[in-house]
Amino acid sequence: MEKQAHVIEVTRSFGQGMNNGSRVRKEIRSCKHPACNKKFEGSPTSLYCIDHRTRKSRAERFVPKEAPKPEDSNLVIEPDEIQPIQKTMCCSLPECGRDYTFTIYPDHNIYPMYCELHRTDYKRRHFQKMMAAGRKPMDHSPSYHKWSDYEMQFEEYALSQPHLVPFPTKKPRGTVH
Repeated sequence: MEKQAHVIEVTRSFGQGMNNGSRVRKEIRSCKHPACNKKFEGSPTSLYCIDHRTRKSRAERFVPKEAPKPEDSNLVIEPDEIQPIQKTMCCSLPECGRDYTFTIYPDHNIYPMYCELHRTDYKRRHFQKMMAAGRKPMDHSPSYHKWSDYEMQFEEYALSQPHLVPFPTKKPRGTVH
């Protein structure tokens, strides 16, 4: 069993001459910053010396993540045509095999690599997790559907009508019927 080395107990007083008896335990610690190992006096929870206490001074520990390249999850197509073209492709996710359609425009060159059900990373991971577990993921398109032209026209018609009150409003007191 190893003894703690250099434990110092310090009494702090608050105000002038008042001592409420609070104690702060100090230890001789070594800095956890790579290649520092400087000895310093600090509380049992302190990890860094005075030189490395701020995040700015420890910035080299945090390596920024690389931004994902568009080519990683998208198709890059250089269009030859002047007019937009409809193109149908098979989903690039293994075991999906669903066809999807997109339009190639002359001024764009990044297009989807996956079908509508697997466009996000989360949906692709979920699909692969379900396949690995031996369960079949739901095989239907999203549960919402677009309104027909008739329904859109009816909504416009309904909103354009004046608001009808089902019961007449009360007349103020003192008026004759």
